[in-house]
Amino acid sequence: MRKEALHILLLDQGRQSLPFLKSLTKKGHRVTAVCHNRLNEVFFSRYPVKRLLWPGYISNRPAFEEKLFAYLKSNSVDVIINLSDITSDILSRHKEEVMKYASIVSPDYPVFMTGSDKIRLMKYCMAKDLPCPKSMDLNQETLPKVAAEIQFPAIIKPTRAVGAIGVTRVDNEAELEEKFRLLQQNHDSLLVQQYIPIEGGKQYMAEAFVDERGKMKVCLVVEKSRIFPIKAGTSSANLTVKHKEIEHYTRLLLEGLQWRGPADVDFIVDPRDDVPKILEINPRVTAGIKIGFKAGIDYADLYVRLALGEEIEEKWDYQTGVYSRNFFLEILWFLSADRKMRRNTDPPFFKIFGKDMIVQVFSFYDPLT
Repeated sequence: MRKEALHILLLDQGRQSLPFLKSLTKKGHRVTAVCHNRLNEVFFSRYPVKRLLWPGYISNRPAFEEKLFAYLKSNSVDVIINLSDITSDILSRHKEEVMKYASIVSPDYPVFMTGSDKIRLMKYCMAKDLPCPKSMDLNQETLPKVAAEIQFPAIIKPTRAVGAIGVTRVDNEAELEEKFRLLQQNHDSLLVQQYIPIEGGKQYMAEAFVDERGKMKVCLVVEKSRIFPIKAGTSSANLTVKHKEIEHYTRLLLEGLQWRGPADVDFIVDPRDDVPKILEINPRVTAGIKIGFKAGIDYADLYVRLALGEEIEEKWDYQTGVYSRNFFLEILWFLSADRKMRRNTDPPFFKIFGKDMIVQVFSFYDPLT
């Protein structure tokens, strides 16, 4: 029998943590939040019962992992929740060891690596005939083969990176070689893939949740109404929609991989054939997951239920038309967009208020964030 009040360790300090904190606290759980500094959304939230200052997992991952295991050995923790790429990697890599001390939600590490490594994922999709851009490894050996294998323009990406970091368009062989030399200085491995025109092709993300038996129980489809940088970036405005094709391909992908827990699957609709193409899997919920809570899906409760081995009910009847904005990125989008884009964008840029509109960070109930 589950304890009514659980001690939950939340490992991430970004904006995606805020709706989790609110939901878990309102259910009576005690949440201890890990922060890397005092200047972040979570540190100023009203909801954590305790805030721990640990080394940042980006700047000093070994020290972060050392703190994690030391804390687990000396404190009673029921559930650990991870909401970033790096903490997802840490828990998956050390899954057996971590589960000696607390319950977690994580795919096995080989599955995690296939999903989170972009070139492995593209190779999997191509082998399974799932729609995706044609892709190949980019290294010194493959560089001369790119022009014959993948037409220009093409996109270079790090195989493992967050958001649009390192994503670069190249229009010819000279640009390819130049950008390859620059990018390989900062990234361990790269891929090159077919460019899909963003003009006329909308981008989406599927916020899915897969149970312990490998069955997808939730798939919230979100349209990326605006992104910054405009040609390849992070969504600044999102809208919940229904899209049966994206649901179908997300199910085939995640159930085929034998995924477990949350996954944020990114798509772009190719305007040349109107087919949604798989771009990547982020092995956690999106940074703007507050939109999912507003649409009627409590991802925090899904985490806790799956971590404790409880049954997860299917949830397909979420609210469409929920409009979510990141105002900082929205301002940058507005400054970068031309007049035609500003005039034709939907939902309207100047729609500031509404019962179905939310801001990713600010809340009257948690104002200091």
